[in-house]
Amino acid sequence: MKHWNYRVVVRNEAGELQYGIHEVHYKNDIPVGYTENPVYPLSFNDDDDPLESLKWQLDAMKLACDKPVLDDNNFPNEYLKYSRKKKLKMIDKYLK
Repeated sequence: MKHWNYRVVVRNEAGELQYGIHEVHYKNDIPVGYTENPVYPLSFNDDDDPLESLKWQLDAMKLACDKPVLDDNNFPNEYLKYSRKKKLKMIDKYLK
């Protein structure tokens, strides 16, 4: 069975780690590919409710931040897992 969801993918660009939200595609629950570039919320006027569509996308993208980060260098074999303590340090550093 094929499906997709939003996930955070980390890339090393010239020695700098860049995190982005991508559409990740699965086959039989195994990630098999993802969008080349990070995605962003986008809705069109022919959607039933464009604002609700944007809200759904944003909510789904926020959920991606609660899942393990996928590593571009070893996709799909390696997942970056941070301890809660390390995540909190990263958040503190970002907020300063």
